[in-house]
Amino acid sequence: MSDRPRIVCPSGEGGLAALFDASPLRERLEAVGDLHVHLDLPTEAQVRDRLAEADAGLLTAHLSVETVQAIGGRTRLLAFTGTGAASYVDLTAAREHGITVTNVTGYGDRAVAEHALALLLGAARSVAIGDRAVRAGDWTGMLGPELGGMRLGIVGFGGIGRAFAAMAAALGMHVHAWDRTPTPELTTIAGPDARWLELDELLATCDAVSLHLPLTPGTRGLLTAERLDLLRPGTILVNTARGELIAPGALAARLARGDLQAALDVFDPEPLPADDPS
Repeated sequence: MSDRPRIVCPSGEGGLAALFDASPLRERLEAVGDLHVHLDLPTEAQVRDRLAEADAGLLTAHLSVETVQAIGGRTRLLAFTGTGAASYVDLTAAREHGITVTNVTGYGDRAVAEHALALLLGAARSVAIGDRAVRAGDWTGMLGPELGGMRLGIVGFGGIGRAFAAMAAALGMHVHAWDRTPTPELTTIAGPDARWLELDELLATCDAVSLHLPLTPGTRGLLTAERLDLLRPGTILVNTARGELIAPGALAARLARGDLQAALDVFDPEPLPADDPS
């Protein structure tokens, strides 16, 4: 039996396993341990069995608390290749069972910020609605607001929030932000008129709001129904962070009023049931 650590990629979910199975990444992983890559879409029981034989796992599948409990006797490391590992594994459970979870700091900051900007532009200019209308033979057209001059509220000023603030300021938007730990970098990044605001004030006064917070016990359900009610009619809400930042059912209830636009890349749960009202 090899005394080298056993590294297991338990699932082909999301396409990451194919990257781990290719050179030169495979060669780099094999330099530090015996690598076993699975390209199929296994059941949870199969994922559990595969990781139970691993010293380190490449986190490509969502793990239940029961799976974390089962693998804790052998697995010591779960390596996540992005940010937001908490969406894939319960970090508290992992810690309690002696498993270290790592991620990649700063991974995809600019890419996610660009995607948030694309969603904001798409919502403001009704791109998806216009596409469906034209395909249905309706060439009436529609108007939309220019982003320049709009008040943008950024909730969460980490790497992605900073990148998004710079892009928005370049388009002439008036950037405001809220974060649990405000920093003096805001005006350097977004211009001298940028301001830190309390969260409720930001929600109540901005024309567009974009969420860029990590999911933690302190941020889960941060946007309650009461806070969503602070958004003015016509506000655009962008979420490329985590669906769980919004309290369950709160966004669907606010959207039912018909005076709010939501441009979403994340949902709770994922995938959404076919009959989900949002």
